Amino acid sequence: MSAPLLRVLATALANPGTACRAIAERPRPLALAGLLAVAVTAAGAATLPRQLALLNQALAPGGDMLRDLHHAAMQAGLLRLIVVDRLVPPLTLVVAAILLVMASDPVLAVAQDRRRVLWAVAVAGLTPLVVQRLGELVVTYLAVVPARPVPGDPIALPQRFATGALLLWWRDDVPPPWLLAVNARLNLFAGWSVAIWSVGLRQLDHETPTAWHVALPLGCVALAGLTTYWFRAMAAALVLGTP
Repeated sequence: MSAPLLRVLATALANPGTACRAIAERPRPLALAGLLAVAVTAAGAATLPRQLALLNQALAPGGDMLRDLHHAAMQAGLLRLIVVDRLVPPLTLVVAAILLVMASDPVLAVAQDRRRVLWAVAVAGLTPLVVQRLGELVVTYLAVVPARPVPGDPIALPQRFATGALLLWWRDDVPPPWLLAVNARLNLFAGWSVAIWSVGLRQLDHETPTAWHVALPLGCVALAGLTTYWFRAMAAALVLGTP
């Protein structure tokens, strides 16, 4: 059962039209979502050994009692933050996929019997997340790290795989937080997902190209990006816990 599903997901990356036609013939949104979740989680978890080893190095006692106590208090929260970041798929595109399904009914008037196809297309549009995680995996293990890392280095290591606004940052110092947030939400992989969703919506809408087929996914990604950016501090606080 997984082999045909894998072919659909792989085809969605290079030939969304063919993948969407296969989905229309046999939509299996839950199976596709399960397989995609396993692939994204496995690729994300593969970076953990490198990150956790670097975290232990950064928090190792150095003889300064106040510093060592501060690092000991941070250790559990930083560990949770790294694990959650690697095991939970990037939420902006996941939220965008849900918004796409919700918005397609009033905008494109998708027929009731095509709802499962729409959900399957929304899931297939998340396939670029696997490629993103694999890119982060390569960067995590090949990137040069400082001889004496700081606690933030293990968290930021996968983010060196920049495919968005961070590509424009040529300076050697640390980029501002807002630029990191934009890079994480609006990047080449978000554009890749928009392209897949646009093709799928066009086929669901009787293959009549309209501006809505592109504007609707773009709007969903933008709204999802604003939503996840707005709640980022709350989510980080919940993961880190109260000291």
